Parts: sequence; structure tokens; C-alpha cells
Amino acid sequence: MKSNAQGALRFEEVAQPGVVVSNAWPQSRRTEGATLKAIEEVLAGYPFFEAFQTVDIPFPTERRAIRQLLGDQNRPHTYTLTRVLGEKKVSLSSLDDANRQSAVDTVIGQFAHADEAGATTVAVISGARPADASKRGDALKALEDSLARLAGAIREYPRLELLIEPLDYEAHKRNTLGSASEAVTICRRLSANNLRLALCLDTAHMILNGEDTVSAVTEARDFITEFHFCNPVTDRSSPVYGDNHVPFGPPGVVGIYEIAAFMTGLRDSGYLNPKIRPRVYCEVMQSGGMGPIEVVAHCQDALLTGWDRVCRTAV
Repeated sequence: MKSNAQGALRFEEVAQPGVVVSNAWPQSRRTEGATLKAIEEVLAGYPFFEAFQTVDIPFPTERRAIRQLLGDQNRPHTYTLTRVLGEKKVSLSSLDDANRQSAVDTVIGQFAHADEAGATTVAVISGARPADASKRGDALKALEDSLARLAGAIREYPRLELLIEPLDYEAHKRNTLGSASEAVTICRRLSANNLRLALCLDTAHMILNGEDTVSAVTEARDFITEFHFCNPVTDRSSPVYGDNHVPFGPPGVVGIYEIAAFMTGLRDSGYLNPKIRPRVYCEVMQSGGMGPIEVVAHCQDALLTGWDRVCRTAV
């Protein structure tokens, strides 16, 4: 591949760069119109970004406005239910039948909201693993049942797909669904019953699980809809140990060189290419040291600088 100066493909030609609105504007869902305004700011100032991820949007008028805004431009929108499940303290992998039923009902109830917002994807997580680690297998079976029911219910909304993100299962988040291999197994079983389940893979969780990123992507290729670059802190003595969505670089283990290395592997495996153009996000949480637009700029710079290194080393 030639360098950028010599006509290499731009990153946005091999992927759909995305913004995690709920990271850059973490409180936006609490104020009507704030999520819409955040999206408008990104569209106006950072046209590089094509895809958008939000959490649930509680306001019908705002949902419809976002549908009109993003739908008119044919931009993907992922509607993430992590926070609403957490606030209700319900889990799709719970071994308590009543709790799990409540989680399933909660997600199904949000499908109409996601559709009203013009979303293309509804994203969930499994929920916490059992306190007794020996019961995680039972929790994975419970999760598979929940996902099968959700994948059946989402068929009522033809524009929507159901997506799950595996998290780390021992280090920090300690969710039931951890490795990409476990997620692929569930996806394949559902697919055998004509049920579609998509995946999001995240560098932070894969690193914390001890997985190889490129190998995981290769195994999960048939089911991946989204990929996240995220910077975990692996030093257990650090106050921000784990997956806290810190900016790229120290104290985390993913900086520009690591992003470029991941991108090289993903390109060479065929994942980053103009025919697929997968959605690729950076997850960086707004904090006291960075404002929302600074977060967006940091994520854009990480993707562009990382890709530039890929292109220049392949001359």
C-alpha cells in the first residue's frame, strides 16, 4: 500500500468512523435536546464521523428529530441500553428468573424507542457474572435464551439489528459474557435457528481477557458490526485500573502505536476494506480534563494518526 501522500486509501474509505456520544457527553440523556445538540455539533465540526452511538433517549420529540437528522444523511445509529439495564438493576444473564424476565421486557420495550430514533442497531451487554464463578456456564445458557427471545422480538422492527458486546469477565467489569469465542458460539447457535445476533468487539475487553485482537476479529468476522478502540489500564495498583475509557496513551496500554498495530492486523486480515467498511469507534470518556469536543477531536486524531502510520509503514 502506498503512503497517504501517494494516494493510499483514507481511513473513512475502509471503515465508517463513529462517535460515542454518551462518552463525550455522558449526561446528555438527562436533558431533552442535549443528545440532538451533541450530534449536530459533531456533524457541523467533524464531518469525518459517519456513525453515532447513543444510550437510550427518553424524549419522543428528540428521538424523532434525531431520526430525521441522521436518517436524512443515511448515517448509522446504535442505540445502547447499557445504562437503562444498569439503572433497573436487571441482567440478561441473571440466574434469577424474575430479574432476567424483567431485563428481557425492558429491552423489548426499548425497541420501539430505538426505531423511533431511526437507529439501525440496538446494543446490550450480558450483565454481571454470578458471584460463584462455577455458575458462569449456567449464566451463559441463560443469556443465550434471553438473546434468542430478543432476536425473535426484534424482527417486528425490520430496520433494527440486535448487538451484544462481550466485556471482560475477570478483571474489571466482570460480566457473564467475556471472550469473543463465547460470543461467536452463541451467534452461531442463534443463526442455526434463523436468528440474527451481531457483535461489537472492544480492544480494552479483549486485552483484559488476554485475547489476541486480530485472531478474535478473524473468528468473529461473520457477526461483527462494530469495533471499538479503547485503552485499558492493566496496572492493578492504578486508581483507574480496568476499562474506564481513559484517553489513549499512559496510564493505559493502547496509544497511537498500538492503534496502528491493531489497524495493520485488521487491514491484513481483510476486515478494514472498502467493501465492508465496518463501523469503528474510539471510546474515551469526557472528564474534568477534557471537554466533549476535545474528546471528539482526540478520537478523530487517534484514528487518523494511527491509519497514517499504517499507510506509511506499508510503502
